[in-house]
Amino acid sequence: MTESNKPATELAPDYYLHNFRFMVDWVWQRYADLLTAQEKEFIQAFYQVDHDAQCLLVRLSSRKGPLFRADKLSYPEIASIELSAQELVAQDLLSNDALITLQELAKVLTKPELLQLFGEHLKGLKQARKEVLVEALAEKFNGAQTWAEWTNHHLGDAYYLHNQSIISTLLLLFFGNVHQDLTEFVLQDLGLFRYENYTIDPLHRTFNSREEIETYQQLVKLRDDVEVAESLDELIHIAEQLPPSIEHEKLQRRRAKLCNHIAYELERLGEIEIAFQLYQQSHLPPSRERQIRLLEKQARYSEAWNLLNDLIETPLNEHELQIAERMSPRIAKKLGIPFNKQNSISINEKIMELPKLSDDQGNMLRVEEVARQSLHSTDAPCVYAENALLLSLFGLWLWPEMFRSIEGAFANPFQSAPLDFYQENFAINRPQISKLWQLFENGDYAQAIRNAWQKKWGISNHLVHWNFLTNDLLELALQTIPAAHLKAIFERILFDIKMNRSGLPDLIQFFPAEKTYRLIEVKGPGDRLQDNQLRWLAYFAKHNIPAEVHYVRWQ
Repeated sequence: MTESNKPATELAPDYYLHNFRFMVDWVWQRYADLLTAQEKEFIQAFYQVDHDAQCLLVRLSSRKGPLFRADKLSYPEIASIELSAQELVAQDLLSNDALITLQELAKVLTKPELLQLFGEHLKGLKQARKEVLVEALAEKFNGAQTWAEWTNHHLGDAYYLHNQSIISTLLLLFFGNVHQDLTEFVLQDLGLFRYENYTIDPLHRTFNSREEIETYQQLVKLRDDVEVAESLDELIHIAEQLPPSIEHEKLQRRRAKLCNHIAYELERLGEIEIAFQLYQQSHLPPSRERQIRLLEKQARYSEAWNLLNDLIETPLNEHELQIAERMSPRIAKKLGIPFNKQNSISINEKIMELPKLSDDQGNMLRVEEVARQSLHSTDAPCVYAENALLLSLFGLWLWPEMFRSIEGAFANPFQSAPLDFYQENFAINRPQISKLWQLFENGDYAQAIRNAWQKKWGISNHLVHWNFLTNDLLELALQTIPAAHLKAIFERILFDIKMNRSGLPDLIQFFPAEKTYRLIEVKGPGDRLQDNQLRWLAYFAKHNIPAEVHYVRWQ
């Protein structure tokens, strides 16, 4: 283990400013040619204001806005909020006279303040909730005014951050996604997260044109709109705004996912025709499955059968194939086509009669933990591992190729996996994975995994659970799980990392003396096996990997 217990670093008072500057400089170096004139002016203006004004702008950009009251701002590292705000206003980085709506105003006011400002319009509503007061005022005020006009100078100053969209664009260009933000810097600065030192190829950027940036942002907005849509008309309107098919692979994948998302919501509301059209525009699962179900619902059995056979011949993942095989007998019967159902898998099942147990605080233990305790012994230790152990071993084995710097894999220094990690072409893009398979042939796989554990300990890897994978557990696993079993498990995970990273059994019991083991899925009363668990159990049976399902009955 290396650097695992380093004390957390104490952050400088203006740590966030250093991080923001790093981000801005990074984007300028790599994307200056794609920035708009307004974005370039923002960056130039930002570097023209003094240190404290920069601090204030970054502080506000990380808070929920866009309207900020001066009396609610207090940062010890900023000498004067008022002077810094005035400097930002002078550079058009902040506004003190922006037109704001009643709804924006109400978000930063308390109920007593609303009554203070608009009491004459709210007679008889003093006991009502704040939301009711706002609704009542909305019937009388439908225009926008400045903060000073709304408050008549009774509540001090307020500032409007009108450049948030520019800052959001800079963050998108830096991270290459909308999921990460500047807290990634903080987690690293504090020593909580460490990242692999991979190479980011400056010649291969996440975005290569302004159109790609805007299309990405449009797709993100439409996705967010779907989440809050409340009616069929809203969903149809969102669908109509989808951009046409896109050549950029990553953008096309995002569009395809959005098509599936919108189509499913439309399907739930009974809008079958538009849903079917959207599914047809997506190449990603579960598009074909949903099309087949809709065709079946409309009694278009021949079309459903043809698409079903296409799916069975060229499945994109095992889940697609499993669903198709489940639908085949039903649709074949409706068409009068003879169909031989495949034999069901043989699952090793056992019944466990166990007492209910509680922890020291009196909380009922989970059924998996009760089962683990009943099976555990000194000579046959049993560990609650679920997906953590086997995924960690896989992540350590895959490490050299997982963090190989290839085109489009890494966009920023804070990635725990490459951008294409869950795509079908992940392994195809890395032909040198063949060298990792050779480690199983020459018996060097175990030492390669050990070396990765020792050299990379604590570095963020989307698959490796460092706090779980102790050295003792690592050695126990490598000494008892045969190479052929581990290779077979790795092959299935690699085939579809996104889908096959889950569904692994709850427990693993080791038998060190015999140098063997068994995987155990625990099911409590009324619980049943999920599809992803069934797929793993079928795979284990095919490869003679010891796996059992234990059904618990309470004594």
